[in-house]
Amino acid sequence: MSAASPPLPKALAALAQQQSFAAGDRVFRAGAAARHVHFLVQGQVRLSRFGRQGEAVVIHAALAGEYFAEASLHSERYHCDAEVLQPALVASIPSSALRELLQRDAEFAMHWVAILSRQLRQTRARVERLSLKGAAERVRHLLLTEGKGLAHQYTLRGSVKDLAAELGLTHEALYRTLAAMEQQGVIERRATTITLRGGR
Repeated sequence: MSAASPPLPKALAALAQQQSFAAGDRVFRAGAAARHVHFLVQGQVRLSRFGRQGEAVVIHAALAGEYFAEASLHSERYHCDAEVLQPALVASIPSSALRELLQRDAEFAMHWVAILSRQLRQTRARVERLSLKGAAERVRHLLLTEGKGLAHQYTLRGSVKDLAAELGLTHEALYRTLAAMEQQGVIERRATTITLRGGR
């Protein structure tokens, strides 16, 4: 885990079981019994489900230091697939034990509310982004909402193809859009980063 990634709280570390996954593995599949909430110690996991026309719809791309499948806390079954994009170490917390912890530990309960609030804001931003019609508008929105610093520098979470799925675009369309935006001087690209030139 990088130094910037928050650790698993001690209260949950005592309850969690850790397991390693290779790229391409599934932590769980849609329809499986939802018995755990998961914390990503390292790696990257993409949550997705199939749309009406059989297309993959990305719900969330979890990074190290993030929880995923929080909805399973009050659900009988998982409603999406959790695919490992980069070799991952996952800490799985039994949902029943987490519910008991929330009931008896008010300080941890507030910590959990803060986590859910942050991830809700991220989800709302993604919904807003997907409502934009143009590919360039989606890229710009991504940089403005998730880019770091005054330059709005965004670090890729995987490949450009992974980013295309997150933006609801084909990877061909995203490649063309990034090339055009770079040629126009709107963005600057490095191996793993995209920066909004001018910071706005």
